[in-house]
Amino acid sequence: MAPTREMSVETKERIIKLLKEGKSSRNVAKNVGCSQSAVSKIWTKYKSNGKVVKGKRTGRPRKTSKRQDRKLKAICLENRKCTTKQMRNKWAESGVHVCDRTVRNRLKEMGFTYRKAKRKPSLTSKQKKTRFQWAKERQSWTVDDWMRVIFSDESRICIGQGDDAGTFSVCQPCQSSRAQRLSVSAALSLFRLRP
Repeated sequence: MAPTREMSVETKERIIKLLKEGKSSRNVAKNVGCSQSAVSKIWTKYKSNGKVVKGKRTGRPRKTSKRQDRKLKAICLENRKCTTKQMRNKWAESGVHVCDRTVRNRLKEMGFTYRKAKRKPSLTSKQKKTRFQWAKERQSWTVDDWMRVIFSDESRICIGQGDDAGTFSVCQPCQSSRAQRLSVSAALSLFRLRP
């Protein structure tokens, strides 16, 4: 079950005031906009402690601040192929000394996951044959022939993924593997400027 949102001190004080005035817990819950069980818990705690302010939390205090966590996010987005050890070392340069497990925990809290990067597919035999044929046809072209041609390169843009199948990349859940491998193909054939 997900943790519930903490009720403000003002709301708790309002609940206590309404209960002291003699209103029922059902009416108070409806008036404040919370459950009846929450009203009764606050009233019980008030009767035992005499105050509505929350006591000190138990457990280990958080080692990093929100600002330091944002720095880790920036490090992660700078190079998504970084390992947790590399990220930890970069983070240590800014004064945060934590273990690898803490780095992984913070990345997980931010919604990042590790995925194995996809491998760039090799050229098929048909593609090799077509490229070879194209080169062979233009083997005897002069410089003047090439000057009348506009070239456009076929570009592939990889966001957060490498071509090596052994590398891992960090990605957020909203990014699918297809969105990660954004392939922009601007393959324009040869255009002759002059006949």
